[in-house]
Amino acid sequence: MSTPALGKLFVAMQSSKGFPTLERTATAVLGALNGAARNPPDVVSHIIEDFALTQKVLKLANSSMYAPFAKGSASVSSAMQVLGSDALLHLVLGTSLITDDELHADETLSRTLLACEFSRSALAERAEDASVATLMYNLGKLIVERYLPQEMAAIKEQVIGGAADEDAAQAVLEMSFQQVGVEVAKHWNLPTAVLSSMDGTGDPALVGVAKFSNDASALLREGKLDDLERLVERLDVAGIDKSKLATLVKQKTRATAPIENSGTMLPVENSLGDLYAVLTRQPFNSVEELANSIFPMFGRSLNATHCLLFMLTRSGEFAIRHGYGNGLDSLKSNLKIAAEFKPTAFHAVIKKNVDVSIEDVSKLKPASLPEGFRELLPATSKFVILPIAHSRVTGLLYFDWDSEKALGLAEMEAAKKLRDLFLPFFPR
Repeated sequence: MSTPALGKLFVAMQSSKGFPTLERTATAVLGALNGAARNPPDVVSHIIEDFALTQKVLKLANSSMYAPFAKGSASVSSAMQVLGSDALLHLVLGTSLITDDELHADETLSRTLLACEFSRSALAERAEDASVATLMYNLGKLIVERYLPQEMAAIKEQVIGGAADEDAAQAVLEMSFQQVGVEVAKHWNLPTAVLSSMDGTGDPALVGVAKFSNDASALLREGKLDDLERLVERLDVAGIDKSKLATLVKQKTRATAPIENSGTMLPVENSLGDLYAVLTRQPFNSVEELANSIFPMFGRSLNATHCLLFMLTRSGEFAIRHGYGNGLDSLKSNLKIAAEFKPTAFHAVIKKNVDVSIEDVSKLKPASLPEGFRELLPATSKFVILPIAHSRVTGLLYFDWDSEKALGLAEMEAAKKLRDLFLPFFPR
């Protein structure tokens, strides 16, 4: 299969060093390669935790230079036997590096590596195969997002208008994200065992755990903890260690919860200011990356129940595109801000381009809220709406609480700074 977008993608990939590797991972690999007592299993265990090194090792081992000896290397272990330590050393040294903080801010990579950790826990006896399958599962979307920013922006625009991800990709790229990934893997001459994990025709256990792990990682990063719990409960893949996986998921969930201790806590506005400082140093390719980086930490810092991003659709209504909190699927489907003006707090923000803070939702008349608001958010006691606008309002940031939490002036100012980070992704 060949399309103009695919040709453009291959050209862009040729002039790039590719995805970066975490500094500590590269250091661990180099340390394991150093000296006489080299331990191949130890080297492999570090490589399969990293997307960049895994795909580069497989790509090199199956390239025209090594292919006659590789006989289709589908694992990092077999690839290492072909490449040798010297080739691997040069590969690691030639890879660009990122820090832990930079990785955390890079939504695409951090989500992928978290998925990889889930998969290794689920199929501990086949950790290497599970890692490779999971890391390569979303290759198409990862590649397009990194190398075709204009096309990805066009896809995001169609998604904002209500199209499904794959339908939007098909319209812009003339192929799905899955097909892009498979074509790139073929271009790298990767073996059938890898391709079949990507297109869903391969080992059911590897395909199933790869899909689960990527879905679970996305839900955790987006703060959809109730949906994540249900996903784990429904998981039915042969050979998995469900109890071990459930334990890891709980550990990761607790790690994302607010940290409490008896010592002195920094003011909330300080933590938001730190978040703002980190985000301003990190380039984002899409509004989705930015929202997924901001919302979980913002929600935890302010003990907010929901953080939602409303975006103007082609129909003229405002709909939720990204968010943090429980029940997001229902909110995305049912909570809309009508195109025609109504005397609601949301329409006041849209029409007048002003910030609105409601301290007691119970005092509002039903007509002051969007249709279905009280049914969808019955416990909400207060909310804040911040408009995103250039010449007109085309987006809304919404935060709500079901507690007595009061939002101070300093916190509001920090929230407004975070709101301004969204402006580049909205039309002027």
